Amino acid sequence: MAASAMDLTTRLVASLTGEAIKTGYEFGAPTLPIRHTFDDSLADGDGADQANQVYQDSASVIADAETSYDLAGTLVDEFGGTITFTKIKGIVLLNKSTTASVLQIGGGTGLDGTNAFDTWITSTAADGSEGVLVRAGGLFVLWAPDATAYAVAAGTGDILVIKEKSTLAAVFELSIIGVV
Repeated sequence: MAASAMDLTTRLVASLTGEAIKTGYEFGAPTLPIRHTFDDSLADGDGADQANQVYQDSASVIADAETSYDLAGTLVDEFGGTITFTKIKGIVLLNKSTTASVLQIGGGTGLDGTNAFDTWITSTAADGSEGVLVRAGGLFVLWAPDATAYAVAAGTGDILVIKEKSTLAAVFELSIIGVV
């Protein structure tokens, strides 16, 4: 079955706020406001500032195990259609674990680089084990709204892996936004 027809609009909002206060002052302690916000939207389509497909998963992975996502041909969307991404515009991975679990998101079967979706990683390790560690309660966000985004090469560069790197099981949520 081909990818389901859908109209897709997405919005990514991230905000970091806070305040740093210098201690040791009796009156008028100096403060530093912390304010960083990011707000971007993608309309339906396949060009710059556009995406037309979403994949979402809530899963668990046992200690030292992995979950692989074939971005070009085996994912199924919420409407029952097979997804064959050609570009990835965004990935959001939330490690929902309450233990000290650590997830690694990277490319290739066994994180060995085989058929790795790793166009978003600037260098590759000799053993292909490149990726980003996401600790318990942590969040990983990759966002590329431009027309190029991150290429997916069916059969040779389309495997995204999430591996549990500690001795504990992990629970996570994953969203992938892209173009088919």
